[in-house]
Amino acid sequence: MPMKVLVVDDTNTDRLLLKLHLSKLGYTTLEASNGQEAIDLFLEHSQDLDLILMDVQMPYINGFDAVKTIREIQEQKNQEWLPVIFLSASAEDDDIEGAILAGGDDYLMKPISQKVLSAKMLAMQRIADMRRRLVDSNLALEQLASTDHLTGVANRRSFEHMLDREMSFTRRYGVPMALAMFDLDKFKLVNDTFGHDAGDAVLVEVSKRIKIALRDCDIIGRLGGEEFGIILHNVKEDDVFKVFDRYRKIVADHPILYEGAEIPITASIGVTMYAGKLEDKVALLKRVDQSLYEAKATGRNKVIYHPLSSCE
Repeated sequence: MPMKVLVVDDTNTDRLLLKLHLSKLGYTTLEASNGQEAIDLFLEHSQDLDLILMDVQMPYINGFDAVKTIREIQEQKNQEWLPVIFLSASAEDDDIEGAILAGGDDYLMKPISQKVLSAKMLAMQRIADMRRRLVDSNLALEQLASTDHLTGVANRRSFEHMLDREMSFTRRYGVPMALAMFDLDKFKLVNDTFGHDAGDAVLVEVSKRIKIALRDCDIIGRLGGEEFGIILHNVKEDDVFKVFDRYRKIVADHPILYEGAEIPITASIGVTMYAGKLEDKVALLKRVDQSLYEAKATGRNKVIYHPLSSCE
């Protein structure tokens, strides 16, 4: 599979020449004219990038600082290593050392020889191929260890690990997140009336409905029994209740069909927001659990959300 390369250079001619050379070699490119654009494009395309070619001297954010930020984001998000080649007109030992210390993997001198670039890209293609195989193997192993065997969503251990990661990301970058717990109402009655196989079918169908409604960046996990958790990334506080009430309706509005029987099911949902204040995971889970308890104690089949201002 051809590599996807992010080309970062503030000089239009240099950037266009690089794109032309890479295109002739069969590679797909994205381009950025400064360090901040590079960071933004990395955040948007981190899952399908194979290499970054990063100029060193640029306005606003230079290449070294941009790569340091990208490496920090990779660490926060527990992402696989992405090769970076720095581009510079300087041949000073200190600059080359600085590039490696900043998180670079190689260093090319400007003006860049097409023959040298072609050789470097061939080496990076080998690395990208090995990286893809490693990522696929790791994903398969991780999925076995982190997935609930019945519903196919994250298990409790994996969900709480992802919650740690999202809380850390929110604290560092100020991107708010919403955390919810939902519990299927009177689920024991489903098992008693229709049997445990029917109960399992209900759990599978409910988790499937919610998963389809979520964005790719959002997370659902089974916390145990008929209780699930949801993490919404980068959600506005004004939208929180509306979003989770839509999920409630997705569960409640249509009965679940099992062997010719229609099984009505509803869910109680407790929700809270996290905006990066110094609060640990235990306290956050306790807060959302209290909202869930309130939803069940006041009639079920509802969403209880207390705005951040009432939780401070």
